[in-house]
Amino acid sequence: MIRSEFLRFLLTGSANTAASWLLYLACNLVMPYTVAYTLAYVFGIVFTYYLNTRWVFKVKMQWRTFLQFPMIYVVRYGMDLLVIFSLVHYWQCPESVAPLLAIAMNMPLTFIVTRLVLKNRPAGNTPA
Repeated sequence: MIRSEFLRFLLTGSANTAASWLLYLACNLVMPYTVAYTLAYVFGIVFTYYLNTRWVFKVKMQWRTFLQFPMIYVVRYGMDLLVIFSLVHYWQCPESVAPLLAIAMNMPLTFIVTRLVLKNRPAGNTPA
């Protein structure tokens, strides 16, 4: 069960990443990359909450989890932005690629924490 959830999580994450990245690229044409990333990130939180509850973990959407869910991504946002800034300014990584690398680096931890919030139990603790 956890493998199929993780596979659905990766597929959802890929769809979310593609949609958010396209939004980021479009916004980055007219605004600084940090602002463009922020707008795309907020879009991604709402989009991925919907997909994670309905398809990945198959749980009901609830106000409690909807309000907790962004906290996962607030922390991740800070980590991602730090990685993006470092990649762009210290490693000369293109601004269009840096967000993809940051997202990939944080995916496994995000799965575990998301599962905890939405299902209220650790990733390895499934019912018998």
